[in-house]
Amino acid sequence: MWLGPTDVTRVTSRFVSSVLPRTHMRGTAITWVTFSPVAFAVWAFTITRAIPLRNGDRGVFVSMAERLAAGDVLYVDIWDNKEPLFFWTLSLGRLVSPGMDVLIELIWIALSALAAFAIARTAGASDSLAAATGFIAAPLVIVGYTYAAGFSHLPATCVFLGLTAAVIRQRWLIAGVLLPVLGLFKIITVPMGLAVIIVGLVYLRKGKAPLHTAFGVLISGALLTALLAIRGELIGFLELVWSNIGYSQKPLSDAYDLPLWSHIEPVMVPGAVIAVAATSVAVLAAQSVRNSFARVLRLMTAWSLGASIGITAITGLWEHHAQIFTGPAVLGAALIGATLQESNFKWTSALGLMLLAGVILSGGLSARQIVDEGLSAPTRWNDLFRVSQAARDVQDLGTGLSYMRLGSNTDDSHAYGLRDYDFACYQFVQYYYDIPSTLEYIPTCLPKADVVIVDDSLAIRSGAPEWNSFVEASESVLTSDFTCRPTEYGRLCIRR
Repeated sequence: MWLGPTDVTRVTSRFVSSVLPRTHMRGTAITWVTFSPVAFAVWAFTITRAIPLRNGDRGVFVSMAERLAAGDVLYVDIWDNKEPLFFWTLSLGRLVSPGMDVLIELIWIALSALAAFAIARTAGASDSLAAATGFIAAPLVIVGYTYAAGFSHLPATCVFLGLTAAVIRQRWLIAGVLLPVLGLFKIITVPMGLAVIIVGLVYLRKGKAPLHTAFGVLISGALLTALLAIRGELIGFLELVWSNIGYSQKPLSDAYDLPLWSHIEPVMVPGAVIAVAATSVAVLAAQSVRNSFARVLRLMTAWSLGASIGITAITGLWEHHAQIFTGPAVLGAALIGATLQESNFKWTSALGLMLLAGVILSGGLSARQIVDEGLSAPTRWNDLFRVSQAARDVQDLGTGLSYMRLGSNTDDSHAYGLRDYDFACYQFVQYYYDIPSTLEYIPTCLPKADVVIVDDSLAIRSGAPEWNSFVEASESVLTSDFTCRPTEYGRLCIRR
């Protein structure tokens, strides 16, 4: 993504030389014997963690991807508050198989690992230490305490790390190109990318670096804007950005009603606190690094971490939002690798320290979590291919129908299996904090549907008058225009 063919060859050669025995390399046998089992164990665990669930928020993402694969227009025919590149990527995978959900997740992790390897190597770490950083520490950090498989944070983390690798390697055009890409995967991470670029331009700037960076931003931004316009999604995306601003300013935690703290408190769970603290320690411990690129990496880590904390203080709402700290934490791991290089640790000791750094920067991983992920992996894999009961109920009614879903983010990936059906009403997940115009519109649209999937979560909620008005209006339409029968998930209502 951010490397040319020559760079890929060089990086691959360095990685291979760091783990394969060479008779002329002192201590290579020890390197091979110690690195390989550790890397294998780390990636085996990573694979088990990378299998997404298919309900809740992830169920919404799958259903959105399925509707895009069916030909619906994002933000026009269907809506959810995530950025377009995230949904486009998922929908392309869904054209092949539900199993592509896992492959896409692993590709993001592998690209992130390669970026971490290149960053650490550029910052002065040896081939072996860079390999330990990229292929042992980085995966552990990425799939750590706050990781949720299949969410939009991982691709944004990957692009952020690619952008950082481009900057530290002074590939300014590529860094500029990746900034708008970062925004269309997760717009709130753009300040982190800007922090890295600004640090790079200040401390690594050569010649026309600012011009090349700006040119990359303009070219990439123009192409992505044109693509959104051609697909008919540009206006909807702009409205999404405005809607998300309002959404992020409605603190949903009732523990504290204080500015900033009401955003920080629900996100800073124990694992997030550990990851932020460990990244900060990595920055402080690297004060005396001599390598000029390591000094720049230290500043990139510090400023991107500060940006992520600032973003959280303004927009944080849920525990999984702590994944925004993953990118700076991976940079912290690369910084540790560069610091260890200058400390002249023996390879086996350095490998152990990188493994420990990965575990701590991940926010901590319990033995139970590791075992449970491994044992449940086959079940989660098989579940990706299951057609939900709601989808089967709609299929039993015949083809050529339009349908709607009412309920909150309890979706069981209902749209998997319903590509041949039309979707009637724009938003198949409704939240009590939705904007009033959405909650007012959906009941008026319900008569357009031949069948309505009604989830149990469509219920009166205390302290949510707008939501309750929506529930009452929807129930009124269902009573007057539909015949409903109970199901295991709620009701199935067929238009009379």
